[in-house]
Order: sequence, then structure tokens, then C-alpha cells
Amino acid sequence: MDKVDAAEVIGERGGIRVRAFERADIDTYRRWLQPDQEWHRWDGPYFPKLDGPQIDAVCARLSGAIEDGSYAAQRPLTRAVIATTADPTTMIGSVSWHWESEESDWRRMGLTVYDPSIRGRGIGTNALAVWTDYLFRTTAAVRLDYSTWSGNERMLAVGRRLGFTEEARFRDAREVRGRRYDSVVMGVLRREWEARGEQAVTS
Repeated sequence: MDKVDAAEVIGERGGIRVRAFERADIDTYRRWLQPDQEWHRWDGPYFPKLDGPQIDAVCARLSGAIEDGSYAAQRPLTRAVIATTADPTTMIGSVSWHWESEESDWRRMGLTVYDPSIRGRGIGTNALAVWTDYLFRTTAAVRLDYSTWSGNERMLAVGRRLGFTEEARFRDAREVRGRRYDSVVMGVLRREWEARGEQAVTS
């Protein structure tokens, strides 16, 4: 297995580490992005999956950004690796963010735990706690949120456990495997997050 050397550690919580991508992660990332991976059934299954050339392009861009230093220079990082503190070299998921509205400093987060055999162990909750804390620490953002669908009950539960509020529910807005589901946005304000105090996010 390729080893990851000196990857920036963003934070740790409950045995989960969120860290920067390294070049050694690229092959694993490419494997997890393949359209036949099970996690696609839950993470935005209503969106088109990337094909082989598109996956290669994503990985090439990330590899190039790591190589030339532009990835590490981002503040905040736009995506990061989820691993465990026991095995920090192995990617088990990823977190990310994108602009919902750059004009108002409004970021939308993303979270995926790739391996179905390890879900239900608090990995997503711990990773999202670290990522939320990191984004509030490194930006002036007033709010953060994420979007999911009503069929992804685990992702909704993650937000509730962390004190996120269901801010929007668009009824029957998503079609998944022949059924209609609601689109749901879960959000948290900086003042709400900071009011939680020292709830086990360490960095």
C-alpha cells in the first residue's frame, strides 16, 4: 500500500481523521469514483455518474494541483480525505465544499463514506463535525449547509446529531429508482456552532 507522508491534518474526532489529499491517494480515489461503487446509490443518485474519461480528468487535475502546490495553497481546502486515526493512510471517504453564493460567502458542504461495510459507526458524523469546524475556523462564513434527499436517512441523522436545522424541504423534487423523494437542505449558523462549545472537535 502506498504511504501518505506529512499530509496536513485538518482535525480528528472519535477516531476519525480528516486530512489533506496526497498523491498516494489518487489511485484509491479513482477506484472509489467508479460508477459501479455502491455509495452512488445514496450520494446524489439523481445526478449523472462520471464515466471513465471524466474520472481520469478529475484525478489528473487533483494530482496536478497536489504536484504544483496549488492544492495545499488553498485556504480553505476545497476537498479532503476521511481516514481513521488507526490507519491514516487509507482513504475511507471524502469531504468537500463548493460555492452556493460566493457573493455572500455561502458554502455548501459534501460528505461521502465510500465503503458500505463501515457505515453506521459515526464516521460521517465525526468527519462532518471536523469539516464544519475547519470551515468556520478558516473563513468568515456566517452559515454552512449541505443538501441531501429524504431517502438518505443516515445523512439526515448526521445533521441532526450535530445540531443542524432542516432549513428547506422541496417535496417530491428527486426521483430515485422509480420513486419520488424530497430534496432536503440541512444548515447551521456560525453562532449556533460556536454555542456548542468544546464538543469533542480537536485539531
